[in-house]
Amino acid sequence: MATNYEYDDEDDFTEEGGDVVKQLRKVNRTLEKRLKELEAEANGLKIQTRQRTVKDVLTAKGINPKIAAFIPQDIEGEEAISGWLNEHGDIFGVTPPEEAKQDSEDVSAAKRIANTINSAAAPTIDEDALAKILSAEGPAALNAILGIN
Repeated sequence: MATNYEYDDEDDFTEEGGDVVKQLRKVNRTLEKRLKELEAEANGLKIQTRQRTVKDVLTAKGINPKIAAFIPQDIEGEEAISGWLNEHGDIFGVTPPEEAKQDSEDVSAAKRIANTINSAAAPTIDEDALAKILSAEGPAALNAILGIN
């Protein structure tokens, strides 16, 4: 019992169909090549952007940009870089901003106190009374200072 099969899509298997497949493969290779070029370019731009971000963060904090060589490559973004510097900055002699700010405020306050103590003269009774009289607000306050009822 021989069965004869006829297919409607027999024309897909002709020689012309093979040419379309070759063309599609050629286009596919071209697109894959272009994709690899674009990926390489994107990776290059990503590296340049990270380097620039690291340099900008270090410069803004007044830190030597050579430290960038020691910052791990997986750390990206200004906040992540700042966090890494706060955590590991003491290795490079970098103090976290809170400590540096507090230290500078303490030092400047101590200098002001020392200058005041060294250069100030003790007020005399007359100077103190004159200051109170001059700062009196209104006649009632002035009478109270002078002891007039």
